[in-house]
Amino acid sequence: MNHQIKSCIALAAGLLASMSSFAAKIGDPAAALSIGEWIKGQPVDLAAVKGEKIVVVEFWATWCGPCRTSIPHLTELQQKFADRDVVFVGISDEDPSTVREFVNKMGDKMDYIVACDANRQTSDGYMKAFSKNGIPQAFVVDRDGNIAWEGHPMGDLEKTLERLASVPGKKATSPEDLKRAEALRKLREYADLAATGAPADKLAPLEMELTTLDRELGGLEKGRKLDLAAVSRAARFQALARDYQRAAAAGKSEAELARIEQEAKPFAPPGFKFSDLRVAFGLQRVFQDYYRAVSGNGDAATVAELGRKVELAQSNDAELLNEAAWTLLTDAKIRTRDVKLALKLAEAAVKVSGGKDAGILDTYARALFENGQPAEAVTQQKRAIAIAGDGDKKAELAATLKEYEAKLR
Repeated sequence: MNHQIKSCIALAAGLLASMSSFAAKIGDPAAALSIGEWIKGQPVDLAAVKGEKIVVVEFWATWCGPCRTSIPHLTELQQKFADRDVVFVGISDEDPSTVREFVNKMGDKMDYIVACDANRQTSDGYMKAFSKNGIPQAFVVDRDGNIAWEGHPMGDLEKTLERLASVPGKKATSPEDLKRAEALRKLREYADLAATGAPADKLAPLEMELTTLDRELGGLEKGRKLDLAAVSRAARFQALARDYQRAAAAGKSEAELARIEQEAKPFAPPGFKFSDLRVAFGLQRVFQDYYRAVSGNGDAATVAELGRKVELAQSNDAELLNEAAWTLLTDAKIRTRDVKLALKLAEAAVKVSGGKDAGILDTYARALFENGQPAEAVTQQKRAIAIAGDGDKKAELAATLKEYEAKLR
């Protein structure tokens, strides 16, 4: 599946993933901190400090390389903003003994409050609510107790704190920000309705609202033209593609699969082939089985056999290959981590994408680093940085590069 077709299929997901009607948004009240154990510093109760403190809630793990890179930066920021009523809290979902040992070794290099999550309740209230999977990830809770910013700690965190700490009680969001968030919720609602195959008369009222909001805001998303017809087609196609996936996984008849294909044709991107989708589903299914084995109680023979199936599975879906590689490299639940398999998947993702995707190159560099090739990891990470846009992503890539370069010294 080439990149153009993949982009068309993912239009609704890529455009609207962060706009789910169930997703949290900037300006929402921050979730309470449900802590299993406080490892370092005094406990923080968001309700108790409301109106007085700005709280940075950061999610990290001892096994996470980029997290270790950002820790000294967070310490510097805590020291810089300590007298301006800013408090940093780093939260891990690992075992308290593991976290405590790490924190003790770090000493003054990790000079802010550290805690362990209580059965991922805090993570669910922040990471899951904002549809975030990667760490490190930080959230800023303003003095009103609302989420003011979220992103990579090496990104615009410092600028955000400068803005919020400069004026006591300063609101985190403007009326325009809130209006834009409302518009994005309506866009998600529109996509959800279109996905069901709703007739034009049912979609018309939302289309009118969204067109008006798009004009008033100068664009729902800056730099992206609102094309409701494209959103509708993509949303409906996604729904039918999911139906096709479920039918294939359940072993439905060729006649049933053909029926779904026929229904999806008017909404499919140019050149799309369901045969390509079947190939992608094949890798998905075998990787899911493999993941369950390596993250659960799969025996060595089962893990080895499923690993061979993953390696042999054919796919020209770069994003799927990349996701599988990244999972093998970073997922904390994995008990048996095969970094060589991760490298093969990452190499395949780079080949399919033509080496033109910064995120895929980042995964490839991580795989090289974990396989004892830091020099080549540096080379590939620099390639990723060169093609990444400005902002949090580029800052994250640069922070990871420092980790690789440190290994060469």
